[in-house]
Amino acid sequence: MNDRAQLSRAELFAVQSAEFRAELINGMPDEVLRQLEAEWSWWARPNQRVPPGNWRTWLVLAGRGFGKTRMGAEWVRAQAEANPRARIALVGATWAEVRRVMVEGESGLLAIAPPDKRPHWSPSLGELRWPGGARAHVYSAAEPDTLRGPQHHFAWADEIAKWAEGEATWDMLAMTLRLGKHPQVMATTTPRPVPLIRRLIADEAAAVTRGRTIDNRAHLAAEFLRHVCAGYQGTRLGRQELDGELIDDVAGALWTRQMLEVCRVRVAPAIKRVVVAVDPPAGIGGDACGIVAVALGEDLHGYILEDASISNASPEGWSRAVAGCAERHNCDRVVAEANNGGAMV
Repeated sequence: MNDRAQLSRAELFAVQSAEFRAELINGMPDEVLRQLEAEWSWWARPNQRVPPGNWRTWLVLAGRGFGKTRMGAEWVRAQAEANPRARIALVGATWAEVRRVMVEGESGLLAIAPPDKRPHWSPSLGELRWPGGARAHVYSAAEPDTLRGPQHHFAWADEIAKWAEGEATWDMLAMTLRLGKHPQVMATTTPRPVPLIRRLIADEAAAVTRGRTIDNRAHLAAEFLRHVCAGYQGTRLGRQELDGELIDDVAGALWTRQMLEVCRVRVAPAIKRVVVAVDPPAGIGGDACGIVAVALGEDLHGYILEDASISNASPEGWSRAVAGCAERHNCDRVVAEANNGGAMV
């Protein structure tokens, strides 16, 4: 696909001659020009538009500065203006991030709305209310249980790759999408190889849009693009943060994902014993407790039955996770590293 096919109508207009632009603009009434300012179909690039099909989830995996926030805000705005009774969930990594980026940000819901259709924002309630009657409520992925009880027609989930409780929050959000004939959720994120992202990519009911930072070069500072391209283009960080690639393998890892997939078995062998191994988060800055259930088969091969690792949990929290894993697999021994934090173990 050539570069022109990736341009928005506004960008195509901008590359025309000055004479052509002046003639067209001078022939437009002021009211039309004001409307164009808030007309997303004029500014949106082809890879920013709503995908066709009967999808339930729209997953946008793209680099920094691609325009993901604007896409999410415009999609929510469209639902709110078209459905006066709409109830919409706005979910981010934290409540503060929803407010700072999704609601009050430069490309957030308040900024992109035309004056006569701008929603009323009540920070104390975490609620947006559109003039037509649609409402949106703010939720934090750090507190999945706050999604127990509410119900919605639509949801916008932002930066899902960095949600602390990613799958738990997503599952709770899915339970709330029970209003209307066709509930939908849009998820926008820079990709990271976390379980939730892999799960959504594999979902046949999901529409996936991909994009790069450079796609939005018309609206990014030239100096910024020169700096990031010179410093990061082609690196693992650049491929993930600029090109929006899902980089599965960790640099320097002893086992790649391909190696693991080759060794995967579909039918569990006869098992001689099961051990649960624990690597507690006792170090400075540690936030994850490594928990794995490993079996010794009668063929004397080792098999990993489950990765039950848990993040951001107290000693009581991860010890309960260890006990649960041991019970699920009927293990005969728990082995914990005790050279750091032995008393806690």
